[in-house]
Amino acid sequence: MTTLEGLLPGIVDAHVHYFNPARSSWALARFERLSHLPMKRFVPSPVLWVASKFGSGDDGRLGLDPSLLRSAYEPAAYARDTDALYRVAGVGVSSVVAIEAHWRALKSPEALMDSSYDELKYVLGLPHGKAGPDLGAAISVVDPRHKEFAAQLDRQLELSDRVRGVRFKWAQHPDPEIPDWCDEPDAVASTGFLKGFEAIAERDLVFVSFAYSHQLGQLDMLARRFPETTIVVEHLGMPAGAFGPTGARTGTTAAARAEILGLWRERIAMIAQRPNVVLKISGLGLSNLGYGRETSGNIGTREVLADMIGPLVLHAVDRFGPDRVVFGSDSPIDRPNSTIDMTVGALLDVLGERGPHLLQQLFAKNAQRIYRMDDTALK
Repeated sequence: MTTLEGLLPGIVDAHVHYFNPARSSWALARFERLSHLPMKRFVPSPVLWVASKFGSGDDGRLGLDPSLLRSAYEPAAYARDTDALYRVAGVGVSSVVAIEAHWRALKSPEALMDSSYDELKYVLGLPHGKAGPDLGAAISVVDPRHKEFAAQLDRQLELSDRVRGVRFKWAQHPDPEIPDWCDEPDAVASTGFLKGFEAIAERDLVFVSFAYSHQLGQLDMLARRFPETTIVVEHLGMPAGAFGPTGARTGTTAAARAEILGLWRERIAMIAQRPNVVLKISGLGLSNLGYGRETSGNIGTREVLADMIGPLVLHAVDRFGPDRVVFGSDSPIDRPNSTIDMTVGALLDVLGERGPHLLQQLFAKNAQRIYRMDDTALK
């Protein structure tokens, strides 16, 4: 059985969400209808704690297991989740890239700007390196289309030198039951977005893209226009419905799934030709891939997961090569379908025969380089 023991001192997990439903800024957003926006910060803590025990009606539609969102997920909880890695991989996690957990919609771009700054402060204030792994980098969620984007980005960069990139969720899907994360179709081609992207490029930051597989062709244009800026494509490019029915009508037949996978393969091959595009092998347990209608327990075993993701992972690695793929656990979102040790184990089963260089690059070295983790110490 392939392990990482002797190859790496520890895994770099490039996709972890830390949050606390009684402290995170998106939790406060639910009180917008109870008070004026400037006052919602003063909702009493006991009220916040009680509200944190009740999920939003959208959580299930987003493919999120409601049980995850009722308690805090901070470094100590993540460390408990990764304990089993030693048995599977021979090493633990040495550092993480924290991705802001904005999955509940805010009603205005201005609210997102303020929430993102507050969320970054919360993440930076967690006990990294004490209760859990070190914080290698932080990725901010800010809308590049906003007129104050550059100023707000500078405000976050002043807060910490660990901010290494900007994540923009521009995913839209024709299936009405698969969530849209953006209010504008083809957002990355809009004039406002391209102007904001210039600020990302000027500050030598990484752009982290969250979109569905049928949208990936638009990144080809973006990568050609900004060849010096690294673009990280999340969750294998999100081929929703690739493994089975999801949403209202996606992936319901073998022919439909073959079409989804065929288009995904074409788009992956296209964007892999751009040397500044990186693929994140993450989100492997997301229910919208078509594992099943429930939000948990749909995969079962490491062997089943390896069989399902194997062809996609091998296609991605063959197109991008060993130096442009990074690993992300998507903790804790994937946990109801695939714990981090199950995900890592399945990837080792699929890729073990490709040799130590690929494993070293995928599980640590590429993320360290792309997010410049050794440049500075955490402020």
